[in-house]
Formats: sequence, C-alpha cells, structure tokens
Amino acid sequence: MPYKQFLKLIILITGVTLSGMVSASSLNILWYTGGMVSGGTSISDYNTAVNDLAALAPTSPGGNTWNVTFWDSGSMPTGPFNALVIASPEGKWATYPDYSALQTAIAGGSITYGNRLMLTGQDADWHYQNYPGPANFDGPQGFLLDSINWAGSGTGMGLVALGVEGQVGCSGGPLLGLTGYSSDCAASNNVQIPGAYASFPINTGLTTHGLSNWSVSGHSEFFGLDSTQWVGINVDGSGACTASPDPCYVTIVSAETVDGGIGVSVPEPGELGIFGFGILLISMLFAARQRRMEA
Repeated sequence: MPYKQFLKLIILITGVTLSGMVSASSLNILWYTGGMVSGGTSISDYNTAVNDLAALAPTSPGGNTWNVTFWDSGSMPTGPFNALVIASPEGKWATYPDYSALQTAIAGGSITYGNRLMLTGQDADWHYQNYPGPANFDGPQGFLLDSINWAGSGTGMGLVALGVEGQVGCSGGPLLGLTGYSSDCAASNNVQIPGAYASFPINTGLTTHGLSNWSVSGHSEFFGLDSTQWVGINVDGSGACTASPDPCYVTIVSAETVDGGIGVSVPEPGELGIFGFGILLISMLFAARQRRMEA
C-alpha cells in the first residue's frame, strides 16, 4: 500500500476510534423510594414523575439514556448500577420514605459506593413534582438531571442523596456509612453557586436564581469538610449558618471528581497520548519499510 494511502487509512481509523470514545452512554439508575407516597393512595405518582424526568435525560446536557429501577423495600435489586438515588425525606409527602431496607443493605455490605458521591440538602424530587415544578431546566429539573448524570458517569456506583442524607433527622452519616463532614438541619431559601464552580459540568445550565426560592430550597447543611474527601458546590446564602468560621454548604460532592463530566466519555489525556504514540510508531515503521522497498 502506498504511503499516502496508508496515512489516509490511519486518519480514518483515528476518527472512527475517537468518535467511539467520545459518546453518550446508557446509565442504570437505582432509585430508592422507601415506599414513599407523593399523593393519592399509591406510590405511582412519584414513580411517574421520575420516569418523566428520565424521558428528558437523552435530550438534556450529558445526553444519557436512563434505565431506572425502583427500590421500594426488601432486598436490594441486582445490578450493576451506575448511580443510587435516595428519595428525600423532606417535602409534604403523603407517606414518608422508609429507609430500613437501605440501612440493612448498607450495613450488610450490599452497597459499595463508586468515586462520585453527592449529598444535598435540596429536596429536588419533591420540588420537581410540586413547586416550582418541572417546567424549567434551571430549577429542580436541571439540578436532578445534572446531579444524576454526574454521579452515574464515574467509576462504580455513584450516589445522589436528596433532601437530608438519606433519613429524617439530619443524621444521615451513620446510615450512609460516610465520613468527613458534619451536618445540621438549618433551612435556607437562598442556595448559591460559588463562582469557582459555576462552570463545572455538574452545574450545567443552573444559576443561583434557579436553585433558590423554592419556598424552602434547602433543608440541611454541611460544614467542617475534610477537603481530601469533599468539596462544597452550593452554599447557604441566607446568613443563618451557625458553623462559623466554616462555610455552610447545601450540597457537597466527592473532592477528586468534582470537575468530572456529566455523560460524555472523553478519553483521559494519558489515553490520548498512548493512542497517539501508537499511531506515530506505526507510521514510522511503515515509512521505514517503504524506504527499504524503494531502495
């Protein structure tokens, strides 16, 4: 094969390979409801709202397809799962979540977290269904989509714990088995996105205005963070925090992956370097072979 034709082939292969590496994905979401009833006499209202949200995912930032498995009670459904979402205990649910099945699974070692964890005081699931509702992305809708896409796009099973950290009473640490922070039940209707994190993928399409003024937009707060484990990406702007001199955060996420993407599988720089070096080496060997044949 002539050298120019070989180079064209290499370019074609490179383009096809990279297009396969940069692609949206299908995420398996385990959504723990704990038998919650959001209205009427069944859980179907809540599940319908979650399915409506999942239907928006493919055309939202990240472009992922969600496969949602609901977990109401009993043993943990079989996976694998890209993300675990825990329903909020806040809001005006007709029946509050029962977290006993979740607690049993965590205590028994059935749940192993991946490298993308989010704890938030925002009960975005209730507000998505009620006020301010599902209409606008810059609000509960976008917060849920970005958070779950981010958590599901890491390694292992990510976590999005809504409202309070997985149980009523702001003492979710022992339930979730996580450390590196303290929490309280301070409420806020002024949730702000610090400028340093506004451009991160996890906040795509969201503004401070969109995350505030939900009647009560945050129900628990986190402070005293271990910076090797956690980063606070949303803060309480109401001035009600009593944890001075530490900031009070409404949302905290895994420190090592806070700037990670929300769905596009972009190859790491090291992977690109290895791939490029391999292409270069093959080209050099082919060129040397061609010179020998032409000599």
